[in-house]
Amino acid sequence: MAAKYVTCRVLTGRGVQCTGEAVDAGAELKICARHLAEAQRLIHDAFQRAGNRPRTQVS
Repeated sequence: MAAKYVTCRVLTGRGVQCTGEAVDAGAELKICARHLAEAQRLIHDAFQRAGNRPRTQVS
């Protein structure tokens, strides 16, 4: 049986769905690594504009 994977739910401006594999198939928000990174960058930029420092993750 072929492996089934869940695709990213992001649409382009033309309405074409991204074909990347979702990072977490069981998550409510199904997006690929590329779109997840873009969302994280946008959130970081918004925090910077607001004058807030986002929390950094401690390793």
